Amino acid sequence: MKVMAILLGLIILTFSGASEDAPALTVVGEGRITVPADTVFVTISVTTEDENLTEASIENADALNRTIEALMDAGIAGEDVSSGRGRSVQSIQTNSRVCNNTTCAIVANDAVSRVKEQVIIRFDAEDEDLINRTLDTARAEGAEAEISGYDLVDATEAVAEARQRAVEDAEREARDLASAAGLVLGERLEIFEPSQPQIRQQPAIFDPLEMMYIFDPSWAGMLDLDMENPEPGMVEVRSQVVVTYEVSS
Repeated sequence: MKVMAILLGLIILTFSGASEDAPALTVVGEGRITVPADTVFVTISVTTEDENLTEASIENADALNRTIEALMDAGIAGEDVSSGRGRSVQSIQTNSRVCNNTTCAIVANDAVSRVKEQVIIRFDAEDEDLINRTLDTARAEGAEAEISGYDLVDATEAVAEARQRAVEDAEREARDLASAAGLVLGERLEIFEPSQPQIRQQPAIFDPLEMMYIFDPSWAGMLDLDMENPEPGMVEVRSQVVVTYEVSS
């Protein structure tokens, strides 16, 4: 049984009345459905090191531009390439230990600038041939290429199914609790969804921040200790509903 449902089950045993003559029982229902992602994201990145930051930046930008041109020739549409570029710059300082016949000294080497730029390309998940061709083409140009994420752009059907499962789950919980209390479950009086259904994916690249959403108090599922990430290429849609039923003795 879900932790949240148990907590609310303890609370609702005090029974709040929907009206003076109609005691009510309020429960939480949860619905989950796992479906294939319909969108895939591929990250293409190029890294260049040089003692001169300006030279490294120019060389890196040229290399990424050549890679993008090669990808366009391979069939990538311009509108599917992110308009902005992610860019990071690092200064790498190394030291050397130099010794002569009597002494040793630590000598600082010239600093090296490391420049990295990347773009993200969006694909229809069903176009596996183009995705694989993109990975191969980018790597052949000397760039790094990897699937970096998934999404469910058209979530209408999955959300509807998750909500339906949440409502059914709430009714099962309500019947179990009412029976345990020696009551008869009556009509459904009220139903609402505390937050929009959540769409979760297993990131292709591990990101510790992916777990940060569990601290978001707007998502009641944060107390689900049995949470598991869906497999790569799949997304999970979750809905939680709060339902109030009339009960009688």
